[in-house]
Amino acid sequence: MKNPFKPAARVTAETARRITGISGPWGGVQWADPGPSEREHVRRFLIELEDRRVLYNPDWLEVRSQVDASVAEIRNICTTALKAFASSDFATVPIRSIRAACRRYLDDTTIEFRHAGFNGHRGALTAGAFLALGAFRATVGLEVARLAAHYDLEVEGELASVLPDLDEA
Repeated sequence: MKNPFKPAARVTAETARRITGISGPWGGVQWADPGPSEREHVRRFLIELEDRRVLYNPDWLEVRSQVDASVAEIRNICTTALKAFASSDFATVPIRSIRAACRRYLDDTTIEFRHAGFNGHRGALTAGAFLALGAFRATVGLEVARLAAHYDLEVEGELASVLPDLDEA
């Protein structure tokens, strides 16, 4: 027979955030579902980024108009994700940094390097767009790594290819 007075197992943070009240002399707990946790919102954000080819496709497969549209979509994803977080949440700073990198990419693609000798096919990235894309991917990789490490999340698929290589550090 189980001991009814045995101490309960440790209450996790996930369980504690669902408790909304405690009642009466003989017990009772009010329980509610507060919605997805901060970690779950970050996991959903990373899943959205996993499907963005602009983050990991080889540069010769990129078409400028598609890259610009994808970066603009990532910017929208960031704005939507930020609405789920309080300004004091850890995820706010990395996601804002990714959103700023999107704006920076869209601004920096117009820079011309006339003597770079960077001629590609029609619709290919110019030298300025190529450099802006590299800086964009580096920023996203760093911020995704920060989010994944803080929230103990796995980064799946090709998105993992933009993460910084810690072996070279």
